[in-house]
Amino acid sequence: MTPDVLERLLTDRSLGRLEPDVDTLLADFLADNPAATAQAKELQDVVQMATKAVRSPVPVAEIPNQIPRFIWRHRAEQVLALAASFVIGIGIAALFLHTSPHAIPSTGSPVVATARPNPVNSQIESLPFWSTQRAFLLASTKMRSSE
Repeated sequence: MTPDVLERLLTDRSLGRLEPDVDTLLADFLADNPAATAQAKELQDVVQMATKAVRSPVPVAEIPNQIPRFIWRHRAEQVLALAASFVIGIGIAALFLHTSPHAIPSTGSPVVATARPNPVNSQIESLPFWSTQRAFLLASTKMRSSE
């Protein structure tokens, strides 16, 4: 018997998958061959340990609860980010107002502009705000004014 065939037969025997008549023949062979008997014993021990390891229950690792300070830290970061956004917005607005190109006339008398009604503006205002027609009319009036 070749070593490969013997190893496969011993593995099948250790797992309990060997036919009864083949098991009898293998037992007769092992009785006559002490080296094969030692190999069969080692393989049987390995299979038993592997079966025991696979069947043993795996301890369930519980996820720890969040530590409360992390929740407070996250909320504090959110509040600080909101405050920073507010301060940056106020700073940009102040900078824009400070450097605005509109100067107040120094003559003392207010300048009153007379506006003529524009039929295109009234047509644009009558359309729904998100309509494509309104967007088209706005774009076309901007193109006319830039020419």
